[in-house]
Amino acid sequence: MIDAVSNQPHFWQVSRDNQTYTELCNALYERELLRLSQLSTEQLLRLPNRLASLPFYIRRAASNILQQNTTLQLDSQNASWYHKQAANCPARKQQADPIDAFYSKYAKPGLIVPVYITQLTHEQIVLDSVDEVDFIEQRLHCNEHGWFSFSGTPLAQENSDKFVLKPAKAIMTAACCGHQWLNGDKKPPRLLSLRELLLASRLNWQNFAKPLPAMLA
Repeated sequence: MIDAVSNQPHFWQVSRDNQTYTELCNALYERELLRLSQLSTEQLLRLPNRLASLPFYIRRAASNILQQNTTLQLDSQNASWYHKQAANCPARKQQADPIDAFYSKYAKPGLIVPVYITQLTHEQIVLDSVDEVDFIEQRLHCNEHGWFSFSGTPLAQENSDKFVLKPAKAIMTAACCGHQWLNGDKKPPRLLSLRELLLASRLNWQNFAKPLPAMLA
């Protein structure tokens, strides 16, 4: 009887995945609560709804991150990925024709896309998703960053400092790791928002044109 009891796992004994999951959830809660504490007065009206949905999205993000198959290294205590940063922003190497060819073929709602943002001498690549495609006008609409032509150029004054890029390993690595550059020099990486982490956790690194389905937490 004693041997049988001694062989049973105790409630404080957790697997490596369970510990990582807990660390991810804790880091995401700290990050999101800090972000919510900085909302403007106008945004406070939506605070109760955001708080109510926060556990669901954090559990989903943590679960998806654990199941992600990628060569990036995971820092679970900071809920972020890391990888060696390129000396220069890889967005500079992209050209309009390959971008146009990719989106002419693969543009569809739900596609996860990289968006290059350049403000003065500050450069970064963020993740967004397509929610509307207009094949007649050869343009697509990103959920957060607006309308772009299939060749990646912005189509409104509001997003004139942004460009949609063709997904590629170097581009997506920079986006997922929060790499950024200032005056052409590498700067410390930024932390991704919860929304970006959810998008990043659905990337299909073997075929960026076919994002993985969202896993339920």
